Amino acid sequence: MKKYVFLLLVMPLISSQTLSCGSPMLKKYLRNEIDVILFSPVQYGNYLDIKSYREISGELGLTTKEVNHGFINQRESFFDKDGQRKFKVLILPGGDMTRWFEQTMGQGLNCQGVKNISDFIESRGSVIAICACGSSLFATFQEHFGPTLKEAQRGEWHRTHHMRRFPGLFQWFCGINPFKGIVRWPQETNRPYPTKVRFLPIKMNPENDIVREAKLPSIIYQIVTGGGSLIPYEGQPLDIVGWYPNGTVAIGVVPYGRGKIILSNPHPNITGEEAMRWIDGPRIEYQRQWGCTEQMIAEGRKLIQTEGDPDGPKPDWALAKAMLSYAYKEASR
Repeated sequence: MKKYVFLLLVMPLISSQTLSCGSPMLKKYLRNEIDVILFSPVQYGNYLDIKSYREISGELGLTTKEVNHGFINQRESFFDKDGQRKFKVLILPGGDMTRWFEQTMGQGLNCQGVKNISDFIESRGSVIAICACGSSLFATFQEHFGPTLKEAQRGEWHRTHHMRRFPGLFQWFCGINPFKGIVRWPQETNRPYPTKVRFLPIKMNPENDIVREAKLPSIIYQIVTGGGSLIPYEGQPLDIVGWYPNGTVAIGVVPYGRGKIILSNPHPNITGEEAMRWIDGPRIEYQRQWGCTEQMIAEGRKLIQTEGDPDGPKPDWALAKAMLSYAYKEASR
């Protein structure tokens, strides 16, 4: 009996010591505080973007929560009853964004969700949007060079490709465009899309806070798929992080209200073996859906296997980590 009494007296002391000496992340979890929300669509999303940013968040000591459209569409997910933000950073992965708005079986984003994202940023929240598709959510227009899906599926890849212009997706569906400008893709050194996937040399802007924090070299090679170029309209502020070889903007920070949107058209967060598995796996099926022949797919795989990642994964990961660190700090001010 004395043994059980002793344990009852000692256990609360052990628990209090564990909590006081535990990691900051553990304490946040115990207080139910979330730093980073990872949007993971039911389908049509690049899960490697989510997986990698979960790992990066862990390295930075930030707590995460993975959510789907139902979370985004609810106002109370973003703000408490006093209108205060409930988290700091929202990660939007690459993927087939047009499919995110499909309302089949209620599985899509709606305009309340888009307004929630917009209001979250305006209230000093931070968003990291990945790939040309992620950037095209926020832009006034997106411009695509290439065959239409029907032309591609008919094998008309070698005809003269034409430019098609569409509104940005938030603008198209809900009339909201935080980035006054154009996302133009695929990047010219990466055509034809989607068979060409390469590590392109991205020139870093030494005056940018993210680049300085990561202590990056002047050029780092990052994996590029569609590779949209950011073309701001006159008067639209854009803090440039890096440029493509053709001089167009690859990564930039857009101020919106009191918050920040990081538009990352390359995927510096997908590195090394993960990148090669992604190219040999899910992307091949996507290429087939677009009418790419097996010869085209084989040529694309051979290109990236031959070129590889010239400077390895470390600078890519450092950049992705610095982007999240910057986003968190800006939202915490």
